[in-house]
Amino acid sequence: MDDETLFTLMVELHRDGMRQGPGSDEETLRALELTRLDTSATLQIADVGCGTGASTLVLASKLRNSRITAVDLFPESLDILETVN
Repeated sequence: MDDETLFTLMVELHRDGMRQGPGSDEETLRALELTRLDTSATLQIADVGCGTGASTLVLASKLRNSRITAVDLFPESLDILETVN
């Protein structure tokens, strides 16, 4: 199976969920914890490949003094993020 087919299958699998890919809020929070960042600091973060922004929103809830830029290849995904935010 080629990469394009695998990608298409992944998109189809997660199409109807807010998080259009694997992972969870808990995993995002664990990853943030592992960074040992000062969550009260003013940070600039790029969430590249953010999809519909599920992880972006989790990060924003914990990093209130930070600026988070959400970037994705698919404008439709960013449109969904804008309606949720």
